[in-house]
Amino acid sequence: MKKSQIQKIRIDVISNDQSALFMLMDREGRISRQGSGTLPADTFAVESSNDGSIFAALINALDEQVFAHAGIYDHPDKAGLPITYSLAFLGDGPDEVAAFEFRLGTETKDVGELLPYIDQFISKAVMGTNGWYEAEKGAAEKKEEGES
Repeated sequence: MKKSQIQKIRIDVISNDQSALFMLMDREGRISRQGSGTLPADTFAVESSNDGSIFAALINALDEQVFAHAGIYDHPDKAGLPITYSLAFLGDGPDEVAAFEFRLGTETKDVGELLPYIDQFISKAVMGTNGWYEAEKGAAEKKEEGES
């Protein structure tokens, strides 16, 4: 897969059977997000559009060499709470997919070099959308307070 083929990015972090983070973004600037990647899980979900700059920045920072290592990694040592990191890059066609899934524990040691790279990418996506997400969350909370 080439960076230019990527149309959508999907991110899921599930820990202890709870969705700690869900994010879907596309080249046109649509973003859906729930959570921040931490527990206890934040169930607030929001969808919005922007100019696509967050998506573009993430794609620009991506090293295409990572696609050769796409796959499922099921770590034998799942110390701590179970956690699954999923990251998928989706193109237009059915063959234009690069997906990564890591199943391990929150206390697992010796996770190799690929997971920290993927975790850093996910962190950039969270940081890039935090201002928008927190503003939407604050507006929703104010609206709820006004209605009660």
